[in-house]
Amino acid sequence: MTAATKPKKFLNDPSQAVDEFITGQLLQFPNHLRKLSNHHVLLHSSFATTSSTSSHPNKHTVSLLSGGGSGHEPSHAGYIGSNLLSGAILGGIFASPPVSSILAAIRAVTLPASQGGRGCLLIVKNYTGDRLNFGMACEMANAEGRSVKMVVVADDCAIERKKGITGARGVAGTVLVHKTVGAAAGRGMTLEEVAEGGKVV
Repeated sequence: MTAATKPKKFLNDPSQAVDEFITGQLLQFPNHLRKLSNHHVLLHSSFATTSSTSSHPNKHTVSLLSGGGSGHEPSHAGYIGSNLLSGAILGGIFASPPVSSILAAIRAVTLPASQGGRGCLLIVKNYTGDRLNFGMACEMANAEGRSVKMVVVADDCAIERKKGITGARGVAGTVLVHKTVGAAAGRGMTLEEVAEGGKVV
């Protein structure tokens, strides 16, 4: 190998990086995670194995979803667990996840209000693509009768405040929001209360 061909990243093939990451997560946590078919979405196994509405976790607690470009991983999938995220939606390395995948994830973890669903909170970082795609999926899910709210995290200590709101991406602060809203959901709080906790942080 010459100096000109030294690898800069531990990737077999950049076009397969997200698929390989998901495969690695599933191999590492086979009893904890499940992949949503046809989407780059990882779910907590309690949602993926639910066979009836009566035993669906969303009957008891608010569901929590987050996601974004996979260059951030495992910052989303790594926080799937009890009293944490219900699932994570993975986009490309430098791209937001598509609306179709976000909506599929919402449908998987959120029952319609008419069936006793307690709703879903989307935790979104302040990237334009994330705000647009998660926002559109949120509106579509609400139109289907699912109670969904969105919290945008725009706190970033690495970005100067004078750059304006578009400069603060919320990458580091999102971890604190995941934990705070996860604890609130685990205590059985309502969607409104969980969302308010995320905004306060």
